[in-house]
Amino acid sequence: MRSAFDRFVSLVARLITRGLYRSVEVVGLDHLPKGPRLIVANHFNGFVDPVVIAGAMGELPRFIAKATLWKTPGVPLLMRLVGVLPVHRSADGGGDNSRTFDDVVAELHHGMTVAIFPEGTTHDNQHLSPVRTGAARLALDAAESGVEGMHVVPVGVTFEDKVALRSRVVIRAGTPIDPAGPAYRDVDGTPLGSEHHEAVRALTDEIRAGLAAAAPDFDTLLDAVEMRRAADVALRAHPLPPLAEVSLAKREALAKQLDHLPTEERDPIATAAAEYELLLGAVRISDRYLAPKVGVRDLVVRLITTGVLVALLAPFAVVGVAVNLIPTLLVVLAGLAASAPVSKGTNRVLVGFIAFPATWIALSVFDVGSGWVSDALALFTSPLSPEIDWLFGSRGGWGASLLVFIACPALGLLAVWLAERVIRVYATWRAVSTNLNRRGQLGDLLERRGRLVEMVHDARAWPGT
Repeated sequence: MRSAFDRFVSLVARLITRGLYRSVEVVGLDHLPKGPRLIVANHFNGFVDPVVIAGAMGELPRFIAKATLWKTPGVPLLMRLVGVLPVHRSADGGGDNSRTFDDVVAELHHGMTVAIFPEGTTHDNQHLSPVRTGAARLALDAAESGVEGMHVVPVGVTFEDKVALRSRVVIRAGTPIDPAGPAYRDVDGTPLGSEHHEAVRALTDEIRAGLAAAAPDFDTLLDAVEMRRAADVALRAHPLPPLAEVSLAKREALAKQLDHLPTEERDPIATAAAEYELLLGAVRISDRYLAPKVGVRDLVVRLITTGVLVALLAPFAVVGVAVNLIPTLLVVLAGLAASAPVSKGTNRVLVGFIAFPATWIALSVFDVGSGWVSDALALFTSPLSPEIDWLFGSRGGWGASLLVFIACPALGLLAVWLAERVIRVYATWRAVSTNLNRRGQLGDLLERRGRLVEMVHDARAWPGT
């Protein structure tokens, strides 16, 4: 039952992630070593972080979270359901963590995956907070107790925009660390435990370095904005479909490489990117309108293909909107209720994690059968009636309920996908009309753009140089 429930929670996490973000890029998770793993991840977005990690991994790790969360009404029940383990931080007054540590080691002995956020708390910075020693101590104790084949895996989670709905996210796995490797063994080959302070410090430093390589780690927000703009412009110089987005994973990797350049190389790129961004705002044009060039033919093709898709899929998309409207509004309101960006994501996930499955279950149970409640709810899913009648003969029975339950999230995602196709047509029209209306102002912009691309290409950070 526990395993089946974990798979269900992981599936819900993946659906929520796909609903919150229009693009989810996963890098390196497929190549991780098998066996017990201790995931160490950056913590930039509250409860969103464990949800996107669980969704990306396709499994539910045993997450470790600060014990103070158990004081929030309603949260303890959710924590117990998804198997979260509490840890008492010294910043919160401390406490006895021996039972939690024993539980973690036991999970690792069974080949499970455990996840911890070694920064200790969530935040809105563009850089990592100091990494605490808890993850290193756990890993060393597990290795000392005989957990075989265990690796510490740094995982970086990068959000394009923590506040906006339907933004983008990338989950990148770093180089696995062996806590039983030569650097963490005694002279006689015995694994060192957490009592060995030098080993704890060394492993903590290695975890910090692994996280810095996989996660955002800019000194300031301005540094991040400048380097990301330069990387986005340079990568867009390569062949892309009109209005296509540059891969977030590639943009982040190049932006970090640019940020690590020597000052005499980095600062001119930052200045050129900032000036180019300032001119784009003044002319009221987007860089993706300029490269690759968007033409009338692109607009016509997208208008025709999107019109056909809307004609074919609109009835099912309407069902997706109808059955998911109430939980979606609850998620939006939950985000508006918070002021800090990191709290907005937490509120949305907590509400969505409960509201969406509860709605799907309620509809799948009460939408079928007979009675005025079923008849009223059946209006929301009426486009599914032919399929239900063909497969099951009537709306009674578990088969019809299961079909409705599966259709609720699937049609909701279909509605979002179709809406974004319509928005893309509008964006194409905006690009064509803006380029025509602003063509007299594009000369200086294109010249500056070309210089910026050339500077990035010439930098030692450019891949392959």
